[in-house]
Amino acid sequence: MSTDDNGGAVLRGGPAVVVPRRGDTRIPGLDAARGLAILGMLAAHTLPGDGNAFYDGRSSILFATLAGISLGLMTGGAHPVDRTATAGASRARARLSIAIRALLLIALGLCLWLLETNIAIILDSYGFLFLVCVPLLFLNRWALAATAVVCALIGPAVVDALVAATSWDGAVPVADDNPLAIPLSWLDSYYPAPVWLAYVLAGLALARFGVTKPRVHLVMIVGGVTVAALGYGLSSAFGEPVVAHTDTTTEAISSGALAIAVIGLLVACVGRVRGAVGRRLLWPLIAAGAMPLSIYTAQVLAIAAVEALHPDAPDDAFSWMLFLCLAAGSLVFSVVWRLRFTQGPLEWLFARLTLRRPWRTPRGAASSGQLSPSVTPTR
Repeated sequence: MSTDDNGGAVLRGGPAVVVPRRGDTRIPGLDAARGLAILGMLAAHTLPGDGNAFYDGRSSILFATLAGISLGLMTGGAHPVDRTATAGASRARARLSIAIRALLLIALGLCLWLLETNIAIILDSYGFLFLVCVPLLFLNRWALAATAVVCALIGPAVVDALVAATSWDGAVPVADDNPLAIPLSWLDSYYPAPVWLAYVLAGLALARFGVTKPRVHLVMIVGGVTVAALGYGLSSAFGEPVVAHTDTTTEAISSGALAIAVIGLLVACVGRVRGAVGRRLLWPLIAAGAMPLSIYTAQVLAIAAVEALHPDAPDDAFSWMLFLCLAAGSLVFSVVWRLRFTQGPLEWLFARLTLRRPWRTPRGAASSGQLSPSVTPTR
């Protein structure tokens, strides 16, 4: 047996089979937040509307912020690897693990784009953001927070400059069939890195501050709600309300702050639920949030199949039925799968490719209680 990326035991020959272990090392509030983000993105993909419902844009921003927290927890959380003699190799392994994960996300995302659905696939953009974060993983937590703020402030201007320079009448036009069009899309298209890096770095900073600490929860909730209320309120007062997926500074600050507040509230509250009824009610959302990559990919595949079978634009009733069926199916599948396995199928595959290769855990590490930063037991 070996240790999975959540601290549990994994059988070498198959998926991460649940076996008895000392306590649960996952953070249920984070899983609940991921589950909420997954359902919100599903609503944005299926439900009718003008693209500015409460779940539009904000769900993917919540997911990006959670991705940053995961990066921080996979590399040590509030206590990242120090600079001792052995830490250099550990940091190198952590960076390599994240880089491999990023490339896998890019590959999976590009494959999903080939389905030509009406969904703006987010996985390849996440993979690119992970690559950008590799050299930033072990920055000081205040430096991470400051860089996130800088990205939110100047990122939109950088994106506008890139769009102007690479348009057909710009200084360096890039056609759609140009090989540079794909990497350029990660910089100036649906999820432009100069802006979206703010959310990932904010999440990484939260992990470094200690996302499970009560005082951090208080700052996240109070600060997030205050900044979000001011951002949304002032922008509306001045006649320029925040619009989803416009990647403006006001959206980055307002929606980013709201995501932080939601995460803080769920982490603070979900972990304190003790009643059997409350646990049963939350378990489907937590189970789905524990395997977001598998659920997101399955939803995209299902929507692609539905679009192939029903090429005509569906009416509102069809859209609502599709959302309800996919949401219920996602939650039921997650619960059933988690009764047997600790990881979703794609999560298990990614863990094997990034944690078990191209190195192995040094002999004696398990007995000495040492863990690689890439197998941090808090996720």
